[in-house]
Amino acid sequence: MEAVLISVGTELTAGRVQDTNRTWISRELEARGVRTVMGMAVPDSHAAIAAAVLHGLDLDPDLMVVTGGLGPTCDDVTAAGLAAGLDLELQLDPEAERMVSGAVGLDNLEPHQRKQATIPAGAMPLEPVGTAPGFVLRSRSVPIIVLPGVPWEMRHMWPRALETPLLEAALSNAERRMLRSACFYGLGESLVSEAADNAFSGLRQSLDLSICARYREIVLDVSCPAEVGKEVEASLAAIRQELSEWYYSDGEQIEVVTGSMLLERGKTLAVGESCTGGLLGGTVTRVPGSSRFFLGGVTAYHNDVKMSLLRVRQEILDNVGAVSEPVAQQLALGVRAKTGADYGIGITGVAGPTGGTEDKPVGLVFICVSSPEGDVVACVNFPGEREDVRAAAVIAALHMLHRKLMDDEDT
Repeated sequence: MEAVLISVGTELTAGRVQDTNRTWISRELEARGVRTVMGMAVPDSHAAIAAAVLHGLDLDPDLMVVTGGLGPTCDDVTAAGLAAGLDLELQLDPEAERMVSGAVGLDNLEPHQRKQATIPAGAMPLEPVGTAPGFVLRSRSVPIIVLPGVPWEMRHMWPRALETPLLEAALSNAERRMLRSACFYGLGESLVSEAADNAFSGLRQSLDLSICARYREIVLDVSCPAEVGKEVEASLAAIRQELSEWYYSDGEQIEVVTGSMLLERGKTLAVGESCTGGLLGGTVTRVPGSSRFFLGGVTAYHNDVKMSLLRVRQEILDNVGAVSEPVAQQLALGVRAKTGADYGIGITGVAGPTGGTEDKPVGLVFICVSSPEGDVVACVNFPGEREDVRAAAVIAALHMLHRKLMDDEDT
């Protein structure tokens, strides 16, 4: 089965807000055997919404999902644009009106509130979690789900849409596929591609295979019918074995992998950050249960803070500067001493866009991982803008921690 996704919002097309809904919905659909064949973002415009819906229907999909533009304000025009494109009347739906009344706690709705209950004729409203009902309808035999654009509202209403008879019937025809992944760090994308080509040479007609590279991580995703699952598992095992030096998970993010390892071994972690400005600590604490292994961190941007809180020595700063191997090591050692953690990570670098020199260009980062078994320090040059350098440094630090945990286990 195939789906078309449409995201509505001028803030999306203007680049002011990232479209996370489309990514989330695509994953949800893929898990149910539905492949997204097109994703579009359109502004808050009747004409643009109508054109997008008609274009999507021309692709003859099995399902369409529209998010955004269902609120009470003048720029919330999804229902009207959809009705215009499908040549349907807009009507105040009694059930939708009841839903809005319950959400706002009023029997007599104001005009802007009744607007949220005005939907295309023949549509079935969905109970909101905010104040705006979603709705489902059918056009050209294609089920269309329309949901609010606020991510948390959309995600909570998603199951309600799938439970409607219209969507249950449509998804009953979907062939659920297995999704398997293998993740690597620090090798070339071409090596993963070559290994996958060799391992899956006899299965390619049955597979959807993708390779995504970001911040030196390479993620190989394989989607396949259940009947070739055993062959796919065997091929992935061969790839993991061939690229074992760089392999780190079957789809789990590196912060989850390192967090699990720390928990299993009863070890703790603390971080001392300069150029990443707390991003490493924030990434670590995205992991549920991180309080059981993460003791805390110090964002030591100013040299005075480096010296007073993390024991970085004045003579080191004077002789080699804040962006250096000794400072990264002292940040890691200092945060371990401050918190009593088993493992400490120190990061210092030039994130840019200014501050670089010929000797220490933008993108230069020093990372240290310290434990009772010893310290490891790396000097890396990361390309890209400021946020790219910071994000890449965090990923690199966590992979260094992963390697250190494995090496310490072997000692």
